[in-house]
Amino acid sequence: MEGTGARFAVVPEEDGPVRVQWAPAIVLRDSDGASLTAEVQLHRPGHRVHLLMFLNGMTSLSQDALAYFAKRAPLSAVALVGPSILDQPLIELYLEVYHPPYPVEYFEREGPARDWLLRQPTLGAPGPGTR
Repeated sequence: MEGTGARFAVVPEEDGPVRVQWAPAIVLRDSDGASLTAEVQLHRPGHRVHLLMFLNGMTSLSQDALAYFAKRAPLSAVALVGPSILDQPLIELYLEVYHPPYPVEYFEREGPARDWLLRQPTLGAPGPGTR
């Protein structure tokens, strides 16, 4: 696993989404939003990206990191994949509280998540509030 202190791995797929795999049972910290965005931008500088994110049983989520993903990360669509029964309600709460300007969906398996991402439109370059 690469990324900040092996907290996540970022794998850009050719002509596809950027795949993010979080370490198992991680606690999402305040700095993770900016760290993940910086890693993604190394692979796709100046572009909004479709993110295929594997949650891996996160145990806690930082409100600052969630706000960062919603308001500052250069994303065009996010498919969240997680096997936990708690993942879907947490994602619904995220959408209700943070209102990200891109579509976000939850999936239990990778295949449907990937198919959904491939149907999503791409957005323009990141705006002034993003990095």
